[in-house]
Amino acid sequence: MSPIARPSSRSKASTPKLWMLLVGVKGYNDTEISSLNYSAEDCQGLGSALIEASTEFTQTELKIYHDYASQLPVLENVRNSLQQITTAAQPIDTILFYFSGHGILEPNTGQAFLCLADTQKSNLGNTGLAVQEVLQLLSNCASQSQLVWLDSCHSGGMTLRGAMQESWLSPTSQLVKDLQQQASRSKGFYALLSCDTNQLSWEFKELGHGVFTYYLIRGLKGEAADSQGVIYADSLYRYVYHQTLQYIDKSNQQLRLINQQKRNKGDNHLGYIPVFILPRKINKS
Repeated sequence: MSPIARPSSRSKASTPKLWMLLVGVKGYNDTEISSLNYSAEDCQGLGSALIEASTEFTQTELKIYHDYASQLPVLENVRNSLQQITTAAQPIDTILFYFSGHGILEPNTGQAFLCLADTQKSNLGNTGLAVQEVLQLLSNCASQSQLVWLDSCHSGGMTLRGAMQESWLSPTSQLVKDLQQQASRSKGFYALLSCDTNQLSWEFKELGHGVFTYYLIRGLKGEAADSQGVIYADSLYRYVYHQTLQYIDKSNQQLRLINQQKRNKGDNHLGYIPVFILPRKINKS
């Protein structure tokens, strides 16, 4: 299995390249799509961690789009970069696509869309990035090692006293289905999702990141590495999964104390955090 931090053994004539496309959307032009707190910071932090973790790749190319970048996370920029990467990548190369932002399920077609800065909720088909489009481009690509990390469906207003719920349908079930189908076609395809079916992904002020990406960054900085300093897809998954569960459990313990204090005062408006936030690995065995 190909590691994240170091390319696997190749012939001396081979020069594998790591292509990275990172997208973080914090603010949206459409007022019907709520802003997020840390998606741009997620993207920045992950970009830095990936650069550190991929030093043994002799060739790397990073394309990054977020609210503070020189190029903004709009549909044209992201789509063009994805098309360029999937066209240029060779069989020995690795492609990593990361997205932090809102995901929406289009109610008429049932398609899952990633929301870019210029996405219009009323016109997803023309302004959103369909997950199927991303997977189709990857499917047609020569690269035999592909990673998709999605930190989407954020709550946008998470605090220890509760959360702001979004009014649109969660795309998570469709995302899982789409990624499972993609994995069935390629042994070199791996996906990490920040939440499982019927769950949300959360941002925490004390972390300054979404909890999923926070632990992705820490894992890439060495906490998910083996004794040789190599970070494999499986070990990164296990690290992020267990660390996320521990963090959520700790936060729930704090909420239980707050809720007990509220009950003692006769206040029934109780806060909560889901017990499980699952970074989902989809892989064909």
